[in-house]
Amino acid sequence: MTLACGLTLMAMAVALSKLAGLGTSPISSIPNVVSLMTPLTIGQVTMVFMVILILLEMLILRREFSWWAWLQLVPSVIFGALIDTFTRWLAWLPLHNYAAQLTATIVSIVILAWGVYFEVNSRTILMAGEGIATAVAVATKRKFPVVKVWCDATMVVVAVILAVFGLHGLVGVREGTILSALITGRLVNLYTEMTPNFTIWLHERA
Repeated sequence: MTLACGLTLMAMAVALSKLAGLGTSPISSIPNVVSLMTPLTIGQVTMVFMVILILLEMLILRREFSWWAWLQLVPSVIFGALIDTFTRWLAWLPLHNYAAQLTATIVSIVILAWGVYFEVNSRTILMAGEGIATAVAVATKRKFPVVKVWCDATMVVVAVILAVFGLHGLVGVREGTILSALITGRLVNLYTEMTPNFTIWLHERA
């Protein structure tokens, strides 16, 4: 239930940032750009992207890779489907000027942080975005938070390269992506500090 709540909030946040047009979170930046280059929706590209990340986990971990990691596909498919659903549901929002777009982007980051908070505290199946960071952390013997920053930064760089060469500009990767990268983690920590009893309650239910 906790993971489902997290997936729902994260998907809503990605859909809102997608519609705002100022860039999505780092993990969704590549699917967002590719969706602008192809007939595929951002949700469909997200599903394919998650499969690619799991395959990368296999290459990185090799013999240490657990086939149970393929369970990451379950929340990934649900996540992708929810993104497309919310993108349709929220399409009515009047995001026709920069102020509205920026406001929607900031709201999406706040919602995304809550989603990540629930995902992390569900203590169940990792999403592939966290799975690849965990794999790199194990292989390089580095701390997960440091590696997660590296992985997010790498995804943004790849998205920028795709946008520049495929769309001839920073389309799909903009200030919203930077804001999300800078703010989301801090908000998750803030939520955790503000709701210690609720966090404990979530752990007990996990």
